Amino acid sequence: MDKYIDNKLAEEMDLIVLTTDRHRKDGLPAGSVGTLIDSYTGHEKPLYADFSVAGRHRETALGLYDFRVLDVKKEPDCAIVAAFLKTGRAI
Repeated sequence: MDKYIDNKLAEEMDLIVLTTDRHRKDGLPAGSVGTLIDSYTGHEKPLYADFSVAGRHRETALGLYDFRVLDVKKEPDCAIVAAFLKTGRAI
């Protein structure tokens, strides 16, 4: 297993993409790209990620199944990052 398959292995500073709309009301729909800033502790505590929303940083608590780690060595994930950088919006 690795962090691209198991979110429990995700690390601080990993690029992530939201896979659920659980945070849509906070301006973070599925497809939003952010940076993990706190990893899994194994104690059912949330993970935290930093997202840019309307030019401001937003620290958001996430569950293990709200995101996946982006692997920028793979073309599909690289395209997600490039599209986000170009538009600044969720993919």
